[in-house]
Amino acid sequence: MVKAVIAAAALIFASQAYTQDWQRPDCAGFDSFSECRNAERNNYRRQKQQEFREKGLSFWYYERPDFSENEKIEKALEEKVEGALYFSFTVERDGSVSGVTLKENSSASARIYAEPILAAIKNWQFVPADKAWPDQEWRYQFFFEAEKCEEGSEAVHCDSTGVATR
Repeated sequence: MVKAVIAAAALIFASQAYTQDWQRPDCAGFDSFSECRNAERNNYRRQKQQEFREKGLSFWYYERPDFSENEKIEKALEEKVEGALYFSFTVERDGSVSGVTLKENSSASARIYAEPILAAIKNWQFVPADKAWPDQEWRYQFFFEAEKCEEGSEAVHCDSTGVATR
């Protein structure tokens, strides 16, 4: 009985969509990595906005996070710190956002990006509604084009596909 419960719980946990979202996207169908990332971000944003509309929520104002003038974040971007952050928030009846929290992160190093994202989400504004909408979620991902290995390079290790690993 206990084994069956553990197996069922493991299956449910493993089947959650967000458990695999942190992995680097498959960009084989695109000409460049940046084109792939932009397409993925736009698709995610459209999907979430559609989910919101189906619930009766619509964005009035959507602010993007400002990563400028933050030395720690600039360093993380230079070092290509990767990962995904999952945020939750409540949309109040007046359309304002409250209770913004970092719900989950794929790696401790990716948390460096959280502060400006939290600030941006707090400024989001939705069209006022008849009721509040708790437990809404949003994801931000940070992935960078993998460095290619060069022959004779001793500074990085190369995997079998020719991609640099650290």
